[in-house]
Amino acid sequence: MPVYKLIIEELISKPQGLSVRELLAVLKKEHGIELNRNELHSALLKLEMNGLVYVEHIGNELVARLSPDFMKNICRS
Repeated sequence: MPVYKLIIEELISKPQGLSVRELLAVLKKEHGIELNRNELHSALLKLEMNGLVYVEHIGNELVARLSPDFMKNICRS
């Protein structure tokens, strides 16, 4: 399964969002996928550019959440 889809699925199940650290851990534990931070940042950037997620700094962490326009943007894809 593509990593983009896995990220979206995890964010759907966690509407409060997930930090990069949490996403890396979940992808490894639940899906057996080991990404480094650069690979995850790249995937999140692509998802953000497509309007599916947004990433923000909260303290020292980057936190990813579904975009408020997620449903509108996923339907046009």
